[in-house]
Amino acid sequence: MIAVNKFDRLLYILNKLDRREPVRVPDLARELEVSERSVYRYLNSLMEAGFPIYYDRERRTYAFTSNFSLRRAFIEKEEALLLGLSKKFFEALFGPRAREIFERIEKKITAPPRTLVFQQIRKILGVQLMNDIPHLLDLLQDLSLAIKNRRVVRIEYQKEIEEPAEWREIEPYFAFFTGDFWYVHAWCRKREAQRTFSLDKIKRWELTDIPFFGRDEIPPPEDIRRTIGPYVSEKLEEVVVRFSPEVKQYFFRRKWTRDQEVRKLSEGWIEVRFRVKGLEGIKHWLYRWIPYFEVVSPPELVQEIREDLSEFLRKNSHFLPVNFQEGEEK
Repeated sequence: MIAVNKFDRLLYILNKLDRREPVRVPDLARELEVSERSVYRYLNSLMEAGFPIYYDRERRTYAFTSNFSLRRAFIEKEEALLLGLSKKFFEALFGPRAREIFERIEKKITAPPRTLVFQQIRKILGVQLMNDIPHLLDLLQDLSLAIKNRRVVRIEYQKEIEEPAEWREIEPYFAFFTGDFWYVHAWCRKREAQRTFSLDKIKRWELTDIPFFGRDEIPPPEDIRRTIGPYVSEKLEEVVVRFSPEVKQYFFRRKWTRDQEVRKLSEGWIEVRFRVKGLEGIKHWLYRWIPYFEVVSPPELVQEIREDLSEFLRKNSHFLPVNFQEGEEK
């Protein structure tokens, strides 16, 4: 590798970081034909120029933070590098105000406006997507940083529409999408317990520098594949449901949970066995399949559904035929 000057060497390192390749000091010293001390100076120059570089102890390499990539920029890598180095130079000449101006310029040219992102998504998919949560991409980005760096996040959370929002400090562990809403599973410092927060109910948030450590009570992200809905902290339950021919195709086309098993029955019916974390989520999910299913087990789920349907019929009896109501009364 021939790098004739410092700028070329910095650009070489920048390219490796952007391609997510290993960036190790001894290797770079050999490739750039310089001392390891020089490599450390180059890395320090890039960090001072504003590039989010950290040392990944697990992989034993320097890397960009997970949410950063030069590929998303509207400028070339050479331009990004020159802009970053210029910040440091002009700050020395004109003070902190010059750096603030350069950072404003960077934000304008390296990150597309959120409205443009949503327009591109809708154009590709042909649907309205996430319109009710205009801050979702920003929130997911900040949560990913907090999860990776184990930092506490302060959130203003409005649990119910009629209730006032309240500030909480959370230790976020993982975010997930159920097909309906985005959630973050975290340790709530106010409740001193694990909680699942819906992102559309987070009105404002603040990243902090407060570190946190792992807790044994928090389930691993893998448990999400055993849930239907945002229920991730309950015991493992086995549920057996039979579905009629009208809907059986949906259970061959996809797995709704990690442990789903399908068995064919007579007359086109199928029997599906789930192992899920908690019954509440799968109970609500089953209602979308009315009247095309029959719950075999567990008995408590059968009883809960029976009670829910009885309550529904009671509240909506004015829609039922007269002979049906009379038959119920008998």
